[in-house]
Amino acid sequence: MRNKKKRRRSSSAPPVTDPHVQMLVNSVAELTALMATLEGEDPAAATNAAFTAAVDEFVENVVRFDAIRLIEVARQRFLPFAAAGDVPNAVEANTAHLELLTLVAYAVQQDAEARVPAPAEFQEMSRYIAGAAAELDKILHLAQLRSFAAIEPADQLASVSLLIRSAEVWMRNSSYPEMVTTTNLALLDGNPGVRAALKEHLGFDAHDALTVLSACNDLQLDALNQRLRTMGDTVTGAMAVAQKSRLDDELKESARSSLLSVFEPSADQATVSVDDITARTGIPAARVTAVVEQFRLDLRADTAADVIDAFTTGRNPLRARPLLVTGNGRLLLPHPALHVFAVRENLEEYLKTLAPVWSQYSKHRGELLESRTRRALDRVFPGARFRDAFEYYVPANNEEAQAADPAKYTKRVEGDHLIVLDDVAVIVEDKAVALSALSRGGKKTRIRTDLTGIITKAAEQSGRMRDAIKRDGGLRVEKEGWVDFSGIREIHTIAVSLDDISTVLTATAELVRAGLLSIDNIPWTVSLHDLELITELVAHPAQFLLYLRRRRDSDVTVMFHAPDELDLFLYFFEAGLFVEPDPVQVRAAFPFLPEPTAADLRTYNNQTPALLTSRTDALDTWFHARERGSSGAGTAPKPAMAPAPLLPLAEELRTRDVQGWLSIGATLLALESTTQRKAARYGDTLLDNPNPSGQGRSLTMPLTPGADPAEGWLLVWATRPAGPDPTVVEKSARGYLRAKKHQLGLPRGVVFLYDETTRELAGAFYDGHIGPLDAALTATVHALHPATDLRTLHPNAKRPPRWGKATKRPTK
Repeated sequence: MRNKKKRRRSSSAPPVTDPHVQMLVNSVAELTALMATLEGEDPAAATNAAFTAAVDEFVENVVRFDAIRLIEVARQRFLPFAAAGDVPNAVEANTAHLELLTLVAYAVQQDAEARVPAPAEFQEMSRYIAGAAAELDKILHLAQLRSFAAIEPADQLASVSLLIRSAEVWMRNSSYPEMVTTTNLALLDGNPGVRAALKEHLGFDAHDALTVLSACNDLQLDALNQRLRTMGDTVTGAMAVAQKSRLDDELKESARSSLLSVFEPSADQATVSVDDITARTGIPAARVTAVVEQFRLDLRADTAADVIDAFTTGRNPLRARPLLVTGNGRLLLPHPALHVFAVRENLEEYLKTLAPVWSQYSKHRGELLESRTRRALDRVFPGARFRDAFEYYVPANNEEAQAADPAKYTKRVEGDHLIVLDDVAVIVEDKAVALSALSRGGKKTRIRTDLTGIITKAAEQSGRMRDAIKRDGGLRVEKEGWVDFSGIREIHTIAVSLDDISTVLTATAELVRAGLLSIDNIPWTVSLHDLELITELVAHPAQFLLYLRRRRDSDVTVMFHAPDELDLFLYFFEAGLFVEPDPVQVRAAFPFLPEPTAADLRTYNNQTPALLTSRTDALDTWFHARERGSSGAGTAPKPAMAPAPLLPLAEELRTRDVQGWLSIGATLLALESTTQRKAARYGDTLLDNPNPSGQGRSLTMPLTPGADPAEGWLLVWATRPAGPDPTVVEKSARGYLRAKKHQLGLPRGVVFLYDETTRELAGAFYDGHIGPLDAALTATVHALHPATDLRTLHPNAKRPPRWGKATKRPTK
């Protein structure tokens, strides 16, 4: 289950259809109402006072109960449960509430001076937990207000810090636990030396740790299910007796006890023993005990106020040590979203104390990330040339840079991946470093250091290769020599992180504002797990390239805010992730365009930022059906991009291996669906209206999708009559395409040529020429209609081309 920001429902907020939107509306309403209760001239002081009072009240309530019993009652209240094989409803999960209550209750219990709680009345704990969410929300919201009040206006990292700390409080499982488990085992047990070191020094390996903690959770669920069955049997028996005679006191007490054992069990009923885990897993008791000692939570030195402060500022004590141990050695795991991620963090922290082993592990971690990144991208760039972990040369100083002679560059640098497919290059940098605990707790200096290592360096390194290709038209690659990339017309940069920090990676605008990214060098920053899932979901490589184009637009994360990369991607599938470009800047990039109309300017200026709530429900269902096996996959379709009428044409270009098929396909799919439907019929329209003179017909569509001249395209649909030599027709079509591109200043174009006899696509001819024309094509340019006679078709337009009828292709 992928649990994101969870909030309690509020009866005061108006109901909405989308439960994720409802959750957000409720949260904002509660926060606003809370702010209205704070009085005084000093908001920060008022907030601190209210926070302290709320904490004291909550602790006073919790201290009345046995900690383990109360935590089990809270587990049943705050966690989503589902029948075997079903996906729990993640919207109902309140993991932040459960964890905060767990920490407070456990800290109070471990305090040697804490008073022994009095026996709880029948269902007293259940009644308290039913209303505890309001107390917990108040504490968490006041903590948010404290964070807001502490922001310095000039602090560039304030927003990034708040994002990180908020994610630590509210988000669990930004990646699917199954994927994380696979990665953790590959990391920690995949290297024989690292695994041997763990077994030697700790007495267990990562597999043992995951198995023990998973077994603890499974045994807790088994015990709950058994209590439910016992209660059902008891109640059924009591009902049968009641139909014949009055219930005696003994039977009444039995029914009451069975009900209590389900919803308010004893501490022993709610926990499991080391022997239970040994029997379930077959792992020897000594090894199970070693795992317990490594992952047990110790709050003996902390007060309830300490743990609340730690939790609400992003320093969750449960993050690396999620296992609760009672006085008699029994175990409780608050919820299963904790231990999958705790294993890696806990064991990595230990490996750092073993310097030689840590170096070995770091190298293995980087290699695993590189291999998995390559495998994921191979799915969406079939037939591309990959260069992985290679070295190339760049200028070592200003003198070499000014000379611009790659043969004389002396600085050798490394690139992780360079993928080239026709006119598209994708540069990828892998970053296996993790966000530290200090960063997660909001320490600004450490945040800058960590994000520089994860994001800034990746951007600088990928940008360095991009600049070299643009400047020199190629690279001098070690052991390969000069590699010509002069045909590249489109370069994208990607930074892949092994760490799952989706909230930060999707906040490109905030990273630019904090100085961690430059506005002219923005890679797509994505976690490995999200990259792997996205490349699985993509049905056609052109969809992935289009997502890269849209996702790297600096305006996208200004206009679309999302807590998760997959939310952005699924919104791309749903609605395109399109941001209206500034028409004034577009006109400046393509001077043949008319001046922007008032409607154009109004459309641009009326754009408002959108907050994307969770869109992964269907993805969750598909993913878990796939994990269960093929038997369940048929009832859970894979999320797919909205129907694209030009996708069949893009697929045909790919099947024929037409030069430029990838970039042409992405350009076709970028058109709005109504426009795509019209364009999909252009070939038939021309064929249905042959030229009486026997010449072919053509229709020309310039595309100016943004303010960058490099994004311009020229699309031409043309027909080939029965009589002329096909070779001559092809040459003429290619010549027209190049001449018209030159006239309009468009760098790339394609002709779709249809045979009038067979009505089939005879060929698709790509052109990426950007240099001067020869004498013959120069003459052709002079014979063309003026550039101002054409009007481009906006990629998101719903109207037909304003230039209307198909234009005749000039003859020589």
